[in-house]
Amino acid sequence: MFGDLAPTDIWLPVLMFAVAVAVAVPGLVSVWRNAKAKEEVERRLERRGTIFMEPHRRVSPIDTIVLQVANKAAPTDEEKVSVARARLQLAGLGHPSAVGQYYLARLVCVIVPQVLLLFGLPYLSGFPPMVPVFGSVALLIVGLVAPSFYVDSLISKRQGLCSLGFPDMMDLMVACVEAGLSLDAAVQRVGEELELRHPVIAGHMKTLSLELRAGKSRKKAWRSFADRMNLEEAGSLATMLRQAEEMGTSLGATLRIFSADMRQRRILMAEEKAMALPAKLTLPLILFVFPVLLGVLILPAVAKMQGVLF
Repeated sequence: MFGDLAPTDIWLPVLMFAVAVAVAVPGLVSVWRNAKAKEEVERRLERRGTIFMEPHRRVSPIDTIVLQVANKAAPTDEEKVSVARARLQLAGLGHPSAVGQYYLARLVCVIVPQVLLLFGLPYLSGFPPMVPVFGSVALLIVGLVAPSFYVDSLISKRQGLCSLGFPDMMDLMVACVEAGLSLDAAVQRVGEELELRHPVIAGHMKTLSLELRAGKSRKKAWRSFADRMNLEEAGSLATMLRQAEEMGTSLGATLRIFSADMRQRRILMAEEKAMALPAKLTLPLILFVFPVLLGVLILPAVAKMQGVLF
C-alpha cells in the first residue's frame, strides 16, 4: 500500500503508527486495570455469597457489548466518577452507564481518527511531509475536547430551557399554594402541569416530589433540586423556602414576593442587554458600514477629478 511513497516519506507511516499506539496505550491500560478491579470485586462478592440480579429485559448483543466495554472504560477512582456523573446529570445523561459511555466516547474520538489518518497516508503523498503530523496533532486535540464540548452544550441547552420555564413554574407554585395545597402537593401538581410545556423542569419537579415522599428532608431535597437545575434562581428559591420554614412566615406570600422579584430581575436583565446593544453594534458598523459609506461618498468625487485631470 505504501509502495508509491518516496523513500524520504517512509518514516511518516511509522511515526503515525507510533503516535496512534502512544495514544491508545493509556486507554488500553485503563481498561485492563478496570477489568482487573471489577474481577476482584466480583470474586469478593462471590466469597461473601452476594448475588445481584438485574431485571430481565431484551437487549441486543451490540448494546450488551457496548455497555460492557463502557463499564470497563470508566475510571475506578470514586471521586472522578462522582464528578463525571454529576456533570452528566446536569446534561440530562443520568442512566447508570453514562460515565462509562462518556469515557468510551473520549477513547474512541482519540483513537479512531488516528487510525483513519494512518490508512489515509497514501493519499497524502503529494502534500509536504509535516502535513500528516500536524493533522494528527489537530485530530488528537479535537478528539480530546469534542466530548467535553458536547456535554457542555447539552448543559447550556438544558440550563436555558430551565431558565425559560422557571417563571411559569413559580406562577403555578403560587397559584397552588394560595389555593390551599401544601408545598409537597404543589410540587407534585406543578410537575404534572408542566410535563408538556416544560418537560425538563417537570422531570426535576417529579424527582423532587419522589425525594420528599421518600422521607428526605425538605431542606436537602430543595437544595438537590437547585443543584440539578444549576440556576441562580433555583438556589435562591431553596434558600428562601428554608428561611421561611425556619421563621414560620407565610409560604404563599413569600412565594408571591419571590416570583414578583424574579420577574422584575428578568426585566432589568433584558433592559441591561438592550442598553448594551448599541455598544456591541459599534464595531460591526465601523467594519462593514463605514467603508461602504466612505466609498459611496468619495467615488463620485474621484470620478469627476479623473475626468478633469485626464
